[in-house]
Amino acid sequence: MILNDWLCDTSTWDTAREFLDTGSFSFAFTDLRGYGRSRGRAGEFTLVEAAADVLALADALGWQQFALVGHSMSALIALHLAQHAAQRVQRLVLLTPPPPSGFGKDEAMIAASQRLALADDATRLAVFEKRFGSRLSPGWTKFKARRWRDTADPEAAAAYVALFTRDGLPSPGAIVEIPVLAITGEQDIPPMRAAAVTLALQSFCTQLEVVPLMDSGHYPMQELPALTVALVERFLSEAPTSSSDTAVTT
Repeated sequence: MILNDWLCDTSTWDTAREFLDTGSFSFAFTDLRGYGRSRGRAGEFTLVEAAADVLALADALGWQQFALVGHSMSALIALHLAQHAAQRVQRLVLLTPPPPSGFGKDEAMIAASQRLALADDATRLAVFEKRFGSRLSPGWTKFKARRWRDTADPEAAAAYVALFTRDGLPSPGAIVEIPVLAITGEQDIPPMRAAAVTLALQSFCTQLEVVPLMDSGHYPMQELPALTVALVERFLSEAPTSSSDTAVTT
């Protein structure tokens, strides 16, 4: 089950989907409330609600157990499910995950993020150009701003800001014993690079592997789609391992 990020629905995977091994795996591209095929769905847009929606979809699909791929914001939802529905989640892939403890509760940052979610296209584009414009093409930056407008309800995006700012996971001491693969983009902001991600996750993920992509930023499924798919599928194909295995960073 593949979940979307804060800036778009699961169409972020459109290019990468061409490379998926659908003969070996079944994929469910899952748009959270307020995104893509779930736009217009009323809700509170919280971590707990999103996790419950994922389990409800798995039930509807008849999937008693499944692997989860979370990207950015939804990596936190995936971790929550690994903690609280461990009997359902077999493996976890976290793409460019933010710190599980959040980015802090600075009121100015929270307000700025919420204003961005509700902003007009010109304001959003200016922010995207500042963050991504030094590496990626102007056309890509315009594409991302347009896709956010086309695929996300602004009110939902504003509400989900809480996932980035809350003080830790709901159960920060709960251990995740299933295998976890974190894929980082080393051109991303520092809290989402390999060193920071390893430090943040190794204390409660007992089977952790961190793979840094040196030439990628926050969107490896768009920036390096074939490689990202290969890493995900190889990890999903691995034989079960013991929960006593040590964390590995490559």
